[in-house]
Amino acid sequence: MRLLQKIIPQKELFTLEEVKIFLRLSGDQEDVLLPTLLSSARAYVEDVTQRSLLKQQWELTLKPPYSPSSPLVRQREKYIEISLPRPPLMEVESVRSKETTIPYVIEENKIILSPMYWDKNISVLYWAGYGEESTALPPTLRHAILMILRAFYDQQKVDLSLLSPFKVHHFL
Repeated sequence: MRLLQKIIPQKELFTLEEVKIFLRLSGDQEDVLLPTLLSSARAYVEDVTQRSLLKQQWELTLKPPYSPSSPLVRQREKYIEISLPRPPLMEVESVRSKETTIPYVIEENKIILSPMYWDKNISVLYWAGYGEESTALPPTLRHAILMILRAFYDQQKVDLSLLSPFKVHHFL
């Protein structure tokens, strides 16, 4: 399995002014540092939760043989189920095996394929994230990002309990 981020988010969750208000900063001496901290806080949250926050494009490439205990690829009696990493799923752009387009059905953050593709290389190009604006995120997640940004700014330990409800778990 290979997961590759093809297109990163086009903007960040909060503006520089919103970050400065949250951190209670009035000057401009930190204006160069704050966008980096914001980007780092978002990336940190995405890594810990295994979620895409803002709209971004991913390519998942699967090569057989698929492990029977894989949390991503499962063979059912009449279909193959592929769980797409970095939810929430926004849109599937293509599902291919070499140059052939594969028909699929979407179920939540999964795609369903015919069992005839079980022993084939499969490539899925898709968009994931809550949306293109920070307002699309759940309020608790928005606040957690700001709290992590504050921890980064203050060089303090990050409280991971803020992210527990949002972690993606793969069950067998």
